Amino acid sequence: MAKTALLISSGNYDDSRLRDLPSSVPDAARLAKLLTNSDLGGFETRIVNNATLITVQRSIHDTLTRADADDLVIIYLSGHGLKDLFGRFYLALPETDLSALPATALSGRYIREQINDAAVRKIVIVLDSCFSGAFGRDLIAKSVIVADGTPDEFTEGTGHAILAASSPVQYALEDGSGSAPTSVFTRAICDGIATGAADLDGDGWISLNDLFEYSAKEVSERYPLQTPQMSCFGLDRDLKLLRAPSFPREFSELGGDVEEALKSNHTELRMAAVSVLGRMTHSKNTERSSAALRMLRKARGDHHPAVAESIARRIAAAPKAPRRTAAIRDVEEKKVHSSRWVETRGFGLATAARTAANFTNGDYEQLNSVHFRSELGWLTVWATDRYRVDVWDVPTEASGEPFELSISATEVHSLKIFNRSEKLRMEAGEVFAEFDSDGKVISLGCTTFDNLPDYERLIRKTYATHVQVARAPLLDAIERVVNRSPKSNTPIVLDFGVSGHSEIGIRFPKNRKPLEVLPIEHSGSEVSIGLSPIFTLGALSSFSERTVDISVSEPDKPLLFSAEDEPSHRHILMPVRLAEWKRAS
Repeated sequence: MAKTALLISSGNYDDSRLRDLPSSVPDAARLAKLLTNSDLGGFETRIVNNATLITVQRSIHDTLTRADADDLVIIYLSGHGLKDLFGRFYLALPETDLSALPATALSGRYIREQINDAAVRKIVIVLDSCFSGAFGRDLIAKSVIVADGTPDEFTEGTGHAILAASSPVQYALEDGSGSAPTSVFTRAICDGIATGAADLDGDGWISLNDLFEYSAKEVSERYPLQTPQMSCFGLDRDLKLLRAPSFPREFSELGGDVEEALKSNHTELRMAAVSVLGRMTHSKNTERSSAALRMLRKARGDHHPAVAESIARRIAAAPKAPRRTAAIRDVEEKKVHSSRWVETRGFGLATAARTAANFTNGDYEQLNSVHFRSELGWLTVWATDRYRVDVWDVPTEASGEPFELSISATEVHSLKIFNRSEKLRMEAGEVFAEFDSDGKVISLGCTTFDNLPDYERLIRKTYATHVQVARAPLLDAIERVVNRSPKSNTPIVLDFGVSGHSEIGIRFPKNRKPLEVLPIEHSGSEVSIGLSPIFTLGALSSFSERTVDISVSEPDKPLLFSAEDEPSHRHILMPVRLAEWKRAS
């Protein structure tokens, strides 16, 4: 099944009675980028911006006639929606003359005829237009004449669905309050796809029904005067459109009070919510910080200038992901031709190296480097800041002579460009380590260190206590406990299986009772252990699986974090030596 998307947008108009829509072209570009992304939609896309009537008609005709019966076609239309005296629908184009709509505008009748004549029976039309007069200074109505929400011409035929920006006799709004105007409806669609929030049932897919329900809720909650609609004609509502990039986890701290405060009519409450979210973006719990940043980005269209300015300031101050520093070159420019090399999957190596780089310390070169050691069938990647060690075993598909080298943590983040590479070759030189895949090469400066500490010896074969715990709830619980302390890195105590219960208690050393309790699968002896909360949050966040295993030998010996579904990754965490590490009785 082929997937094709045609995006038609008109933002500039010759007729002075039609107000320009500066959001139309950028909105189409953003949606096209998401649809084209091979990890999301994988659509073959074509954008037609500010084109003539003949060009637009030909592009619709070619798109539909070339599609086979089992294909999926999305047609996105953005611009002023018009109706003539007889109630017939038209989409305004740059050359449109309001006095001669049939001759100068794209008619709904033409679109309907093309749909009916086409062999393809899975067509989704996204109609971001409406039929209203001018509306406000910042919110511009994308229309000129009041009429029904879904054009009558589109209600005939089979095998298609309409996602309309508004319900009957409502406005489809363009938010022009910021520096980059955007359509309220298209923005909701794009945000839902980009963040994965539109995957409402969490099945990994964004279906037609998911996309409509998410965008309708987002639009109507922000702008009650606009209610999107969906109509289906002989088409399954649960048609899968795109893969979801991720499914954002719901945290109690980001729901409830904060979310309601962001919707309040009171400016003071929205400002307070923005302040709370701004602090959360700096959380060591990466899932919480990401969720807070997503919520701030969703709210940046706030109509009050002071709130909008505060949101922009908080987003700008949020920690940014490290950028790539190495230049990409063609394979013909390789500098290293060595007998010491390995071949592996790009995703595995890039993930291991970039995650390990988060656990380095800039005070010493050895501690500010990610270390690589090739062995038969494996490439071990690890880094440490003395108090914690992140270790990855990346399987290799082929290899030359073994090697050991180290690369600066700052440069290692450049490996993110190989996230999607099926095959990646790493060659070890004296000055550079070179990585190439699909004809592209990057060179990262490397060095070797004598007598690197053997942290692997800290990983024991037997432990006195084993715990399995849900990772996200534990992250949440630790952060809630930390927020009760005036100092962010006050040590915490974890009580594993105390009093024979399959529970983990989280408290401060001087507390008699735990502040948070979570269920666990526990085996072995009871133990209480002191930890740095920031280090613990970092260790848990380095895993992607839902369940994490924690193994403990003694209260003053290193813990081992691992995951059954992530066997190549393990994390060693040094405990905090407390004068009173035992649980208070």
